[in-house]
Amino acid sequence: MRLAWVRIFVDDLAEAATFYENVVGLTRSRSDAAAVIFEDSPLVIIEAADDEARREGLVGRFTGISFETADAAALHADLRSRGIQMHGPPEKQYWGGIMLFADDPSGNTVAFIEMPAGSIDQMR
Repeated sequence: MRLAWVRIFVDDLAEAATFYENVVGLTRSRSDAAAVIFEDSPLVIIEAADDEARREGLVGRFTGISFETADAAALHADLRSRGIQMHGPPEKQYWGGIMLFADDPSGNTVAFIEMPAGSIDQMR
């Protein structure tokens, strides 16, 4: 088995789609009024939250989703210039990577990880 997709619930689908497409850099493959699907591995699906999703606390939370970046410091500067809410500057982790946390327009927290050269391949 392999991870097939992740779902992120959002309040404003159009605004979130712009964030994941233009800020994160995902490629949109299809969309409708309820969801936008980005082609990646795994697929990233942003879904318009309904009342049940909001009651269950599925909007505006830590997602546990991490996107790889080649340069966390440059990404931090870019996100700051765009006015993206972040949880501080990039921080080196005890395991060697550098992590940066930011919020999408609905307040969902995603991480960006810069890994030392070759370390992602070693983890696979």
